[in-house]
Amino acid sequence: MANILSQDEIDALMDAVEDDDASDSSDGDSSEAASHGEGSSDPDKKATSYDFRRPNRSFFREQLRVFESIHEGFARQYGASLAAYLRSMVEIEIVAADQLTYGEYVLSLPNYTSLYLFGITPLEGRAVMEVNPSLTLSIVDRLFGGVGRESEVNRDLTDIETAVMTRLVERALVVLQQAWRGIAELNLSLMAHETKPVMMQLMSNAESVVLISFDLKTQYTKGSLSLCYPYSSIEPLMPRISQTQMFTKKAEQNPREARWMRQQLGASSLDLTAKLGEADLSIGDFLKLRPGDVLSLDQKVQDPIELLVSGEVKAMGRPGLKGRHRCVKVHSVVHEEEMDESGTAA
Repeated sequence: MANILSQDEIDALMDAVEDDDASDSSDGDSSEAASHGEGSSDPDKKATSYDFRRPNRSFFREQLRVFESIHEGFARQYGASLAAYLRSMVEIEIVAADQLTYGEYVLSLPNYTSLYLFGITPLEGRAVMEVNPSLTLSIVDRLFGGVGRESEVNRDLTDIETAVMTRLVERALVVLQQAWRGIAELNLSLMAHETKPVMMQLMSNAESVVLISFDLKTQYTKGSLSLCYPYSSIEPLMPRISQTQMFTKKAEQNPREARWMRQQLGASSLDLTAKLGEADLSIGDFLKLRPGDVLSLDQKVQDPIELLVSGEVKAMGRPGLKGRHRCVKVHSVVHEEEMDESGTAA
């Protein structure tokens, strides 16, 4: 994605220009205001500035932090979902939430990329999800049996690869719809797929949009992901977007979201280790070890053994045989309050 000015940088430039103009026009503005005040029927009304390229810019800037909060939740949940689906490490972080014109947004995109247009019913208009080409090819490589390395050559996706990526985007829209639930009940539906930004023609270049940028990292590659909302589409939601609403919604536990998170995490794999016991050896005894030597462990035959996940004891069990394989029968589950300071079961 090409470099563009952030919202803070644009505001700093605009403030500098306004400060220079204010000193030159203060005398003329005061005399003009006085003449208008004499003939006005309602002296309490005051004129306010309006930027036609950035409607309600000052008001909308106050809402960007809430937009970031909404999409931080989306990044966490979709990262967990994508990690389970790819069976690989996935990390999604929000970079920024900015307001710019549609023309600036199109110019910031690569000449060739993956653009997914989706509806935001009951709001009017369509929004856009953009996935960087290198990231798309890496995900496709992972889904088709590779390790997910970054492709050295950009190419068009085949019909099968496009269908697979479409499923991932539809999964992302489901998560995004849940992230918006604290503000409004939206129905997000995929409508079209484009590869060239100039072919979208969603609105005029002067229209304002909200751009949410993400960094997506996997084990072998990283790339950018972005969401673009037309300002005219989300304007009806502005009165309901407030910091108080967001903190209230975060404090409430949504059973549906908790159930969905358990389902996503349930597909992840864990390494379980059965610990038969330990033995203390001197360096001299260790150097004398030979095949056939027998080591006495600190574990008695009748004692249950520890079952560990990531080095922490999670259950106790008893070893045995099942067919031609060794096995462990779970005897009891160890809870956190039953652990001592050393990390073993009390």
